[in-house]
Amino acid sequence: MADSVHRPPAVGHAIIALHDPVRGREAAFNAWYEADHMLAAGTMAPWTIGGMRWVADRDLKALRYPADGPFGPATRGSFMMLFWIQRDRLAEQQAWVTEAMADIAVQDRNFADREAVTATTYDFSRSVSRETDGVPPVLALAHHFPGAVLLVVERTADGSVAALGDWLLDTYLAPRLAGSPVALVTAFAPRPKEAWWPAAYPEVEGVGERLFVVCFTDTDPRECWATHFAPLGDALAASGTGRVLLAAPFVPAPVGRTTTPESLW
Repeated sequence: MADSVHRPPAVGHAIIALHDPVRGREAAFNAWYEADHMLAAGTMAPWTIGGMRWVADRDLKALRYPADGPFGPATRGSFMMLFWIQRDRLAEQQAWVTEAMADIAVQDRNFADREAVTATTYDFSRSVSRETDGVPPVLALAHHFPGAVLLVVERTADGSVAALGDWLLDTYLAPRLAGSPVALVTAFAPRPKEAWWPAAYPEVEGVGERLFVVCFTDTDPRECWATHFAPLGDALAASGTGRVLLAAPFVPAPVGRTTTPESLW
């Protein structure tokens, strides 16, 4: 057995995906994704630490800003999927997923009535926690936090991603964590287009320019939106280090239950 097998579990990579079902097919999409696709092409893969689904209804989407961003209108992406992957094992994990997806396609188990707003791979950058003995990043998805906020931020033309991360995590968020519902902040950097992706796949946008930050909250994110996240766009712009491309709150997608279709739109 290779020595690397015995390394402690650690988040090294993530898959962050946003999806929308075709209107009228919400229940079918939800059942397919959670009971088949999430397992057979995700959490069953070797080196996958965990996965969790999140949803944003109409009221949560109304909080998103700016109105348009890297994925088009901010209202796109009702469901967010997060997968954590063991450090230095992404290639092996994705090779298994690629083979599984081929088998799934042969069995006609894909679901056409959906829009993949984005679904790509990221490298773990860093994190900040509210408590020194709080939930570590490796257990963030297993903890089932009641809320999550996805922040997509981009550096200024003459700035750096490192400076952007320092300002966002250390200058802005870290001082606001004590006594707040925001328990853990994890930052990821988009990876270049993988060598095993089909040639027709587009290049990954934002490599070397953006961070995708997931903030986990102990409450519904609406309860801390006005204090922690609504002011972030203006504060980041004023800092001169970057801008917010998307700020989007989510709550956990109920397992084994369909989301009320009308609530999404």
